[in-house]
Order: sequence, then structure tokens, then C-alpha cells
Amino acid sequence: MAESSSNKKIAKNSIFLYMRSFLIMAVSLYSSRIILEAIGIADYGLYGAIGSLVAMFVMINGVLAAGTSRFMTYELGRGNQERLAKTFSASFILHVGLAVILLILLETIGLWFVNHKLNIPEGRTFAANVVYQLSVFTSIFSLTQVPYTASIIAHEKMHVYAYVGIAEVTFKLALIFLLLYCPFADNLIAYAIILAIWTLGLQIWYRYYCHRHFKESHLKIVHDGDIYKNMLSYSAWDFIGQFCATGNSQGLNILLNIFFGVTINAARAVAYQVENAVTQFSTNFLTAVNPQITKAYAQTDHDRFIMLIKESSKFAFFLLFMISMPAFIEAPYLLKIWLAKVPDTSVSFLRFALFFGVFRIITRPVITGTHATGNIKYLNLTSGLYSALTFLSVIYIAYKLGAPYWICFIVNFINGIIVTIFEIRSLHRNVPFNIRKFVPEIIIKPWVICLLATIPAVIIHHFMHESFLKLCAVSLCSIVCIGSATYLFGLSKSQREWVKSLIGSQFNRKG
Repeated sequence: MAESSSNKKIAKNSIFLYMRSFLIMAVSLYSSRIILEAIGIADYGLYGAIGSLVAMFVMINGVLAAGTSRFMTYELGRGNQERLAKTFSASFILHVGLAVILLILLETIGLWFVNHKLNIPEGRTFAANVVYQLSVFTSIFSLTQVPYTASIIAHEKMHVYAYVGIAEVTFKLALIFLLLYCPFADNLIAYAIILAIWTLGLQIWYRYYCHRHFKESHLKIVHDGDIYKNMLSYSAWDFIGQFCATGNSQGLNILLNIFFGVTINAARAVAYQVENAVTQFSTNFLTAVNPQITKAYAQTDHDRFIMLIKESSKFAFFLLFMISMPAFIEAPYLLKIWLAKVPDTSVSFLRFALFFGVFRIITRPVITGTHATGNIKYLNLTSGLYSALTFLSVIYIAYKLGAPYWICFIVNFINGIIVTIFEIRSLHRNVPFNIRKFVPEIIIKPWVICLLATIPAVIIHHFMHESFLKLCAVSLCSIVCIGSATYLFGLSKSQREWVKSLIGSQFNRKG
């Protein structure tokens, strides 16, 4: 009964998060077109480059965020309310201390880098500095937001994100239209101010909600040194992996800026905005299931722990592949109808981003499982250090020798294969399972099923002329074929029966 209730909670939370994703995706894609028209390709790329620089400095926030989420969910799974409250307050204190340190670094080293190393178009230095300061402000404030977000996720109150998502996209649309139709002296600066206000307002609301609904969010001074020690020890090991993940992504953006200029940054920013919007559908499913993975481990239910990791990996892959494939096939036309001006190389960046996102989504639950155990030393010493020593260094050398921009795609894919091996091995060291069955089931079988199911859509793509009708035909064919193949060959018999009963109950309810 408890397992059935947990599964229903996962399904319910996934629905709430899908609603939020659809709204945000629709508004994000539409607003990106307006923003690109309003501020231009060069300023759009400049904004992305500055954001990448700030993100590299505050990436340690992701380390403490992962630790906070893990420890709060773990204590909630054990039912230890006193320890949960101490963990929340200790996390908040740690994040305030981190915010002060990073503020000093951003206003010294970071500010120097913006004005002396970034490739800034002539006459845009003042605007770049304004954008930088606003990015610093929102990022520093966001550091102290982490415990509140972790509390909502740990309590699995995903409907909060759905409701706030509606208000979020409505508010953002209003501000975007204000940017488009009201005269501003500098649209890039206005855009940065709009995003800063939007981010600040949302974070204040989340804090208010947590303070009203979760007792642990009432801050107090914590003197328990073990809590600080455990969180800092966990975060110290996780820092390596987070450093590589953020450093590889944002560092690549800076390398592209240095070697190819802001236009290539704009192309990559556009591509990854589409990729992020598409990926949100699978990410939301994983956000709903991740607390259950951690709680299963906290309750020493290792069979359910491995089952949740395996099944969530497959479902996340099938869902993301189904949504990504039409965008991958029709990337040129999709960008053409979405943007008035399509930055050069956007198509190649978009296609690789979609492919790599699908490839890596499979191991997201594996990483969550390893973090749930608390033993992340091996994970970060292998996949983390390997990435740090190879990815950016190889790309830098290649660009220095005159390689084209797309060499980063090849290096990134090879790096992803090796890191995936390390991640699965790390989970196995903490909770033993049959790797020979695990890997084919979550990687090989899903890829074979989906690639074969894509053939009809590829045939339609090659025999129809470019048009909106072709986009609809390819999308419909992809969704139907991949969805059908997933149901027939990707689900077990019991899972198919569950889907039938779920659909049947909905029809009976309507009747």
C-alpha cells in the first residue's frame, strides 16, 4: 500500500510539473524570439557570455544545493523532524557565508575578467558592466534561496511549482511586451533589469510559502557541529563533480567567445534555450521521482531503490526522445519559424544539444542514487577529475590549433561515454546490482527501440517539402511511433496493465 501511494504521488507530481513545463516552454520559446528582435544577436550573445562567467563563480552553490536537498530529503524519509529543522538552518547559514565570499570574488576577479578578457563589441562596455552587476546581484540572492527550494522538493509539493509557473510566465510575458513596445535607451540593460526583478520576486514568494507551511524553515542558530561537518564534507567531494559540470558548460561558452566572438555565443544560447525547454519534460519527471529514490535508501528499501533508478531512467529517456526527435529532424525549419533572424550555426548546436541531452538523461537517476547514499567520493574522483583534465583542455588546444567550432561536439560525446561508465560503476560500489542486466536495459534497449521507431518520421522528412504541414506530420509520426514502440517493447507486462487500468479508470470516471 505504501509503495502504491508513493507511485501515485510520483504520477501526480509529474502531472503538475508537466503543466508547469508546457507553459514555461511555450512562453520561453515565444519570448526568446521577441528578445532576440529587441536586443539583437550581438547583445544576446554578450548577455549569454556574461551569464556564463557569473555562473562559473557561483557554481559552488550547486554543490551546497545538492547537499542540502540530499540531507533534508534523507531526514524527512527517516522522520527526524528535529534533525530536519537543524539541517535547514545550518544550510541557510552556510549559504549566507558562501554568498559573502563569492560577492568579494565577483567584484574583484570577475569584474576584471569582464573588462579585460571578454570579447565585448565596441561601445558596449557600459552595458556589459550593468548586466554583470545585475547578474551578480540576482546570483548572490539566489544562493540563500537553496534551502527553501530543497524544502519544497523534499516535501514533494510539486503543485506549488505548477501554480507559481502560471504566475511566472504571465508576469514574464507582461514584462517582455513592456520591453518590446516601450522605448528604452538601451534594450539590453532593460532586459537585464526585467530578469533581475522577475527572479527576485519569485524567490521572495517561495520563502514566504515555506515559512508558512514548513516548520523547519523557521530559522534559528544551530550549534551542532556534526551537521555542518557532514554537509561540508559531502559538499567538498561533490564540488569536483559540480565544478566539472558547470565549468565544462560555461567554460565552453567563454572559449567560444574568445575564439569565435559573440555571434557564436548567440547561436549556442538559442540552441540551448530550445534544448532546455524540451528537456524540462523529462527533468520534471525526475524531480518528482528523486525524493522517492532518496527516501527509499533512507528506509533501507534497496530493492525499491534500484527499481526506481532503473525505471525512472527508462521513462525519462523515452519521454525526452519522443519530444526531442521532431525538433532534431526539423531543426532548420523550427528555428526559421521561431526566430526572425536565425544566428549562424544554431542548427548544428541545437541538434547536438538535443542528442547529447537524450544521451545523458539516462544517468541522471543513477547520479541521484549515488548522492542518496552519501558516498560520492569515488563518483567525483573518477568522472569529475576525468572531465576536468580532458574536456576543456582538449577543446582549448584544438581551437588554438585552428579547429572549427564543431570539434567541441565530438569531444563532448566521447567524454560523455566515459563519464557514464564511471557513474554506473559508482552506484554499483554503493548498492550492488547486476550491471550486465542493468546497462542493456536502461541504455541499449531503449536506444534500439526509439531509433527503429524513428524511421517512418525520417522517411516523411525526406519526401515532403519544407512547410508547417511537414513539421506537423513529422511530429505526429514521431510521437505516435515512438510512443507505440515504448508501450509495446519498452514497458513490462505489469506496466502495460497499469497503463490500461489508469486509462480505463479515467474513461469510467467521465462516463
